[in-house]
Order: sequence, then C-alpha cells, then structure tokens
Amino acid sequence: MTDDTKCVVCNNSANQKCSGCHLVYYCSREHQKSDWKTHKKICKPYKISTDGEIGRHLVATRDFKPGEIILKEAPLIWGPTQETVPVCLGCGVAINENKYKPCSKCGWPVCGEICEKSPSHIPECQYTVSRGSKMCISTFGTIHPSYQCITVLRCLYQKQFLSEVWKKLDLLESHCEERKNTSKYEKDRTVVAQFILTFFKLRNIFTEEDVLRICGIVNVNGHEVPLTSPPYVAIYETTSMFEHNCRANCNKTFTDKGLVLIKAGTSIKKGDHLSICYTDPLWGTVNRRHHLYESKFFWCSCKRCSDVTELGTYFSAMRCQSSECNGYLLPPTFLINNSNEKPPNWRCSKCCATSTAHHMQDLLDRIGQDLQELPKGESSPAKAFIQTCEKYLHTNHYYLTDVRFALSQLIGHENQRGLPGCSDEDLELKARLCQSLANLLKILAPGESRARGLLLYELHATVAELGRRSGDPYNLNFALQEAKKILQEVAELLKNEPETLQEGKIYKQCLKNLKEIDVVLMTVHKTIGDTPF
Repeated sequence: MTDDTKCVVCNNSANQKCSGCHLVYYCSREHQKSDWKTHKKICKPYKISTDGEIGRHLVATRDFKPGEIILKEAPLIWGPTQETVPVCLGCGVAINENKYKPCSKCGWPVCGEICEKSPSHIPECQYTVSRGSKMCISTFGTIHPSYQCITVLRCLYQKQFLSEVWKKLDLLESHCEERKNTSKYEKDRTVVAQFILTFFKLRNIFTEEDVLRICGIVNVNGHEVPLTSPPYVAIYETTSMFEHNCRANCNKTFTDKGLVLIKAGTSIKKGDHLSICYTDPLWGTVNRRHHLYESKFFWCSCKRCSDVTELGTYFSAMRCQSSECNGYLLPPTFLINNSNEKPPNWRCSKCCATSTAHHMQDLLDRIGQDLQELPKGESSPAKAFIQTCEKYLHTNHYYLTDVRFALSQLIGHENQRGLPGCSDEDLELKARLCQSLANLLKILAPGESRARGLLLYELHATVAELGRRSGDPYNLNFALQEAKKILQEVAELLKNEPETLQEGKIYKQCLKNLKEIDVVLMTVHKTIGDTPF
C-alpha cells in the first residue's frame, strides 16, 4: 500500500477515491465528509503540469464523458476590447447620447447609478479622479480611442493595489520579446502605454515596460465574451492554461453571469492533455496557423495541422484539373513557419500532376474574393457558388463548407411560410447539408458543440417536415421518432449555453419542441397502433 492509497485524514489504508479529482483517498465516508471543507478548495478534475515546449498546461486526473463540465471560472479581469464604441464601464453594453450618465466622480459614461457603483469600474474611476479632471466622452456609435486603455488600466490597478489578483495575472504569458517585432507592439507603445502614463500621470508608478507587458497578457490570454453588444474581453486564471489544439477535446462557453464554462467535447482519458481551440476550427490550415502566430505567437503543429488531408476530410484540397482525373491536389506539408521560405508544389493524389503553390494561392484568392462578394441572406447565389466552385475545390473545402453552412441555415428562413413553403428539392438539400456538415464537424472539431447543435436543430425540423409531406402515417411516425432522437442530441449539445445567445434560445425551443413531438406521436399512435419502428 503506497502513501497515495492512504486516507488523507488518518493515514490508514483506503480504497475510496475522491470522485471529483481522483487524486486523494479516504478510508470512510465520514472522513471524506470531515475533510471536504479543506479539500474542496483544491478538488479539481485536472492537475497543472509544466512542459519546456508548451509551458503550463492541464492534464485530466480522471476520465470524462462528452458533455461533462470540467471547469467553471469567474474572470480575474474583464473590460472592453481595444477597439470599441463607447460602452458602460459597469456592465459593458453599448451606450449612446440618449442612454447614459457620466459617472459623478470621474465622468466616464455608465448606464446608471448601479453601474457607477460597480466594483469593476473602480480602477479607471480612481485613476481619473487622481489626475484631477473628469473624463468627457461626447461621440457615440463609432470606435473611441480612449477605451483602448481601460482593460490594461484595470490590470495595472491590480498590480498596484491587489497583490493576490496580480500574482495570478503575472504568471500568464505575455510574449513580449516576440511582440517587439510587430506593428501591434509599436501601436500599444504609442497609443496605449504613452496615453496611460501621460493622461493619468502614472509615470512615477509604472514604467512603459509594465504597461506593454500587460498589453501582451491581455492580447495573449484575453477571451472574447459575447454576452453583451459589443462583446467584452475577459482574462481567466485556469482557463488560460488550457493548451491549444485545432481538434480540441474541450469546448468553451459562458454562463449568463460571465463565468467561463469548459466541458468535455469528446471522451477524455485520465492523463490526457486538456485543450481548447484558440482559433476558428472551420478555417483552413494555413489561415488557422497564421492567425495563431499573429495573435498567440506560436506556429501550431497539432495532429490536424500536421496532416495535409486534415484527418481524411481534404478540408484544404483542390480538385485536379487534368482531364478524366478525380484526384485532389495538396502540398506535402502546411507546416511552413517562415514567410521567406518558398512553399512546395502541390501534387495530385491520383495522377501525380503538380502545380505551383503560387498558382494554387492565386486560384484560392480569386475564389475567396467571389465569396466575399456573395450576397448575404440569399440561397440562390449560394447554390450557384457551390455549383461553380465544386469544379475546383473538394466538397469539404473550407470555402464550400462556409457557404454550405450558411445555406443550411437559410433554406426555410427566406419566406414567412418557413419550411412548409420550401420545395421538396430544397428540403432534401437542407437535410443533406445539415447531416454532412454535422458529420464533418465530428471529425474536424468534435468539441465544437454549438455549430453542430445548430445544424442538428435545423435537421430535426427538416426531417419532421419531410415526414409530414409523405402523407403516410407510418412514414410520419418514423420521421417524428427520428426528429425526436435528433432533438435529444441537440438538447445535450446546447444545454449549457446562456439564454442571451442564439444557442441558449434554441435550447429552450428544443425542449418545447420535444414536448410537442410527443403529443403528435401520441396522436399518430392512435391512428396506426404499435409499429415495428
């Protein structure tokens, strides 16, 4: 019997493991209860590890099933994004000339008295009062440069007055050395650092390096929180330690109160690294890697990025244009970390025809331009784009996936009659799109529950409508059973989404639809009786 399997209370042999963290043992339920007041402060289903290459990261200490909540965490700091219209500094929502009041102490705009007294507003309020004159914001509805300082100023306040919070912020990566070679660093130096030090008269308290380090911490560790309009940015202590993976095993969302909520997106085994995706998983490999390098200062080489076929989906592949060839062109690798390095030629998987990377990029640029100019909210141009571009791109290509996703949401929402107003052809197209895209997401981004939930929600309604149109009560019964099964999966995928977001609203509607389907199924059952379905 090792020390690890001894009761942490009495040191006797123990075989009862804490179900939360799986790290400590107890000899009895009584000892577990008596230790909970102490243990709950450190009881986490993960542990912090350190690696020379990826730094601090989290490792699961027990197995997780998809959907299990791993972490719920309040932010250390929150504030407006660097480029924002004037917002209330108490709650973060946009304000206008008819809907705000200047803070009675500092002049910064807030919604009202409650927001004026918000603890979040204390840093900029106190620093503004100390400078000797109030802030005056007179233009609304357009990006206001003064707000670039707020979130950084709130972090500086922790450094000066709240050491416990600052210790946690100070442990986060800033990538200052890497940032020094970028235009963003120079902009932060001239626009943010100089403004804060001069306008708030803080040169005797903070150095330029202090401010720029915090700019880096905010840029690298900030999470956009879409609970307000416009979204705000928040920094979380533990969430910042989830490593990146383009095929992450965890999913990030938020509660209505602004807590970040991380749940398992796939089955996770004890000892697995816990990961979230720092970029858009539905971008191509080149775009994902460049975005990560420019925003997080590392080149991703995860399993998905390292595989040019992107796990057999050919998400970035081009069709071979050689006559009678049905192969696909891809380069030998996308892992190029130097813009001065000449990219390799692309080669067909079937006939081995080659094409220069320059030619491939030129074709992609032209298709990308066509995509940008595509009318929004109309299904006909989307269908035409797909039909044209399928001659050049793999069906799963990220450009086509983008348009197919939009089309799957458009069909049935272009007219007031909804799905009943759609043709059979459009309904069947919508069903194929929703199902194929949901299957693609399970391969590329299994942790991305929101997008898959939206697709399956549209699919359930389409399946039910096709069943209704069949005119056969047996077919209707089968279709409704299938729609119910899909809806149950949607409910599981979206159950933790906040009510303020579209996904949260769809979850509530999903529960309502499940009850309605049960009512209809009972009616159908009275007509056809028991069926083998």
